[in-house]
Amino acid sequence: MDSSVVFNIATTAIAVVAVVTSIVFSARQARIAKHANHISVMSALLSEFRSVEFHEQHDYVCERLGVEQDPDGGVRGLPADAKAAFYSVVYYYQSFANLAVFGLLDETLLATVLRTRIVSVWQAVRPFVERERELRGEAGGGNYMSIFEELARLAAQLPPEHVRERMTESRRRRSVFGLMS
Repeated sequence: MDSSVVFNIATTAIAVVAVVTSIVFSARQARIAKHANHISVMSALLSEFRSVEFHEQHDYVCERLGVEQDPDGGVRGLPADAKAAFYSVVYYYQSFANLAVFGLLDETLLATVLRTRIVSVWQAVRPFVERERELRGEAGGGNYMSIFEELARLAAQLPPEHVRERMTESRRRRSVFGLMS
């Protein structure tokens, strides 16, 4: 084999390795950028989560709304304080769900982080939402809160140990790449 053929094979191999390396790093960079978007969105929405008022409203919705209020009037039939708590809490999770629908937030990440809360809120408000749909004349279940309902369905399908498994997987990946000490 003459030296020009060997040289051409070597330069071609180097070029192929360079292209593959570039593709791998580009894909990794895109993934990092996507996660950076998720982090900023999650941080912004979770800032509300630190509010005492939000937790009081959350507790009210999950523990007392169905006991103290009749779902026959739907959401529109709730007294002002109950309606304020409903809107604050339900639309908070609806905001997350909307961002997931438009690909701005990973719905599995969201459902993993807020799984129990999403499911408990949906269980508490479901009768009110279903009645509100009827009152609005929305056939076939309607659209009112359907995105939140879908998020709650996804969250309910995740096994309770899903969070722990994701954390273990993350630790394993970081230790493989030497990122954990």
